[in-house]
Amino acid sequence: MVRRGGTVSLNGLPPGTFPLDIFGMVLNGITVRGSIVGTRLDLQESLQFAAEGKVAATVSTDRLENINDVFARMHAGTIEGRVVLDFAA
Repeated sequence: MVRRGGTVSLNGLPPGTFPLDIFGMVLNGITVRGSIVGTRLDLQESLQFAAEGKVAATVSTDRLENINDVFARMHAGTIEGRVVLDFAA
């Protein structure tokens, strides 16, 4: 499962063909990216880290009134992770 507008990362090369729901992907704005960097052991270790909760998203919050500053930082490439706008603040 992937959220609308999300990205699926395919690691490695599976044998044969790999079916994708193109219609659903287009309608939901889903991006598929491939990667052949790393070994099967690297992939296994990465998935194990995620399963153990050792992978954390970097998320910060900011107020809606600071949206212009958030966009300026985004364009400058100085935002690490994600910024969530807090409409209640």
